[in-house]
Amino acid sequence: MDRLRIGLMGCGEIAARTAAAIANSRHAAHVMVMDTRPELARDLGETYGIPWTDRAEDLLANSAVDAVYIAVPHHLHASLTIQAAEAGKHILVEKPIAITLADAEAMIAAARTNGVWLSVNFHAQVDPLCQTARDLVAQGVIGQVVGTRIVYRGDKPASYWTSGYSGRVATDWRVRKATAGGGVLIMNAIHDLNTMRFITGHEVVRVYAEYGTFDTPVEVEDFIAVTYRYDNGAIGTIEAGSAIRGRDPLHDVDRVYGTAGQILLGDSLRVYSSAGTDDVSAGEWHEMPVTPQTAEQQQIAMVDGFAGPLLGGESPTISAEDGLAALAIVLAAYQSGTEGRPISLAAGTQSPAMMLH
Repeated sequence: MDRLRIGLMGCGEIAARTAAAIANSRHAAHVMVMDTRPELARDLGETYGIPWTDRAEDLLANSAVDAVYIAVPHHLHASLTIQAAEAGKHILVEKPIAITLADAEAMIAAARTNGVWLSVNFHAQVDPLCQTARDLVAQGVIGQVVGTRIVYRGDKPASYWTSGYSGRVATDWRVRKATAGGGVLIMNAIHDLNTMRFITGHEVVRVYAEYGTFDTPVEVEDFIAVTYRYDNGAIGTIEAGSAIRGRDPLHDVDRVYGTAGQILLGDSLRVYSSAGTDDVSAGEWHEMPVTPQTAEQQQIAMVDGFAGPLLGGESPTISAEDGLAALAIVLAAYQSGTEGRPISLAAGTQSPAMMLH
């Protein structure tokens, strides 16, 4: 087999983008698509010349399907993933992996029990810019990591909450906590949490957050501020909003701070090192020779990071445990904001067990 044969479960906004990535992938191919809204399934099915259905059972019964890509409202990730695992299909699920730790654990257990791989559609692990940043940290170019900074400034139009950015699907699942799991943190900044875990190699052990809904007619937060402690003692911060008027995109840049310098993750990768290396002059800002991926390239890389290893008999580049770890931080932040106190996670592990103090 030279390509992993993928069936799409969910044919909405993000699925349309991923469908294009599968079509341009080196390691994957379309087999079938499914959505409970027949018009959406028909659209992607006819676009790629493959069968379509409005029943999950039909797609999972198709022996030509090796793996599924799941892109449905967040609260449905768990049930479809477990159903796919029991059908013997490998699974690539959109972020977040789930909206509760219990659901995420059940998904992982189902994949293990049925001998299939479960991966989450994060991008840092397959992004050359993030890979280079990880190498810089591992080589000690910026010294010991002492902090990270995540900034997400969005200005989502009112239409986003009922039809996404593209208007492809009229739905209100994004507005409700029960179906979305939360707002800007779980929908957007969770990507950055995975990125910082990947680049630094450190796990979050304690979280404190404040959040609110200020200028959006929804149940979920439109602004959140988070401070957290890593297992090496470093401190991370998040500033994330989905109703930031004017946005100020020039300063919307994530950073990694070290005892000997810092790394900026933006439209390019820039590093400052007081010590310097053969490739980085001491005491000067240096732009690394790595080209950021376009949105289309990033999506293709995520598909290939799933399909390529599976074809070679290896685990996907991004693990289910990566998804669980990022979700645990997000849910700890929500719990902290609700209860008004720090929430501690088990140090140095992927354990979702949370201890209050």
